[in-house]
Amino acid sequence: MMKNHVIFACMLAFSSGSLLAAEQYKCALVSEGGDGQRRADASQYVELTLEPGSAHSRIHIAAATRDMTFSACSSTPGDGSNFSKWFALECRKFSSLDGSPFTMEAFLADAYAGISPPVEPGYSMYATLSSIGEKLGIGKPERTFVIYADRKPQYEFFCYPLNTPRKD
Repeated sequence: MMKNHVIFACMLAFSSGSLLAAEQYKCALVSEGGDGQRRADASQYVELTLEPGSAHSRIHIAAATRDMTFSACSSTPGDGSNFSKWFALECRKFSSLDGSPFTMEAFLADAYAGISPPVEPGYSMYATLSSIGEKLGIGKPERTFVIYADRKPQYEFFCYPLNTPRKD
């Protein structure tokens, strides 16, 4: 009888694990041009994978000679700061994706990133992000990925799910 309970528990563990599939996103850079107008630039991007307990990124930006990543991501501390209100995850340890030598613009030396929670009604930036996405013709992002340096946002990426129809 005990054997049946163990097998059933294992089956539950495996079946519930498949419900927690990774979320995958492609994120395009959204920046402000010299004329004050925002633009989307798909040539600079982030490929983002979120799994329970971890986040993985492939960051392709003109300011670095290699694809980059943040090797350490964790939940944002709930300290009441704007950063903790805007982002669910914070990422540190900016390095090349494959561990090989690289060069980058000096201002990125101490870069870190924030990954927003899902952009849904109730999220403080919902209206702003929806409006920007609408004006750009790309729709509301599902998440954002923002790279900070010198305590200022330097790159803002709008993220959309891979292989999933968008809900605009």
